Amino acid sequence: MSQSHPASASPVTVRRAGKCDLDTIDALEGGAFEADRFSRRSLRRLLASASASVFIAQRESQATGYALVLFREGARVARLYSIAVAAEARGTGVVTALLQAVRDAAARRGCTRLRLEVRASNARARRAYERAGFSRAGMRPHYYPDGEDAVIMERELDTGAEGQSS
Repeated sequence: MSQSHPASASPVTVRRAGKCDLDTIDALEGGAFEADRFSRRSLRRLLASASASVFIAQRESQATGYALVLFREGARVARLYSIAVAAEARGTGVVTALLQAVRDAAARRGCTRLRLEVRASNARARRAYERAGFSRAGMRPHYYPDGEDAVIMERELDTGAEGQSS
């Protein structure tokens, strides 16, 4: 899959991440988050987990972002647990491409909704999620280690999309 944005930039491609992408994902996490970030040990475990899908966004073989979605056995709601974009790639379609990959993976697993938590103070991310079809579904008070609240956002998935399994 690819997403072209802006017109002068090469397309963003998204692929499944593997264990060999640990350093790249760790660097993207470190560049995007001062706190609330995964340890290398947790990232290694998630890359090997059957209940997680991890995606890498690239432009001209340069990693520009990653996304992590979690699944629970029998659940119809997938959870977008982390998405990080390199500072120089923000606003270039990376989030759009990653969210499409996450939605597709969740729908293939039979999920009907995608949910996430975002810091209440992160207006930029909330706007990006709203543009991607998410709406506010609630709050989680004192969710983050520093005591900040999380906004719960959710969107329905197109379960009739081509190529999905029943």
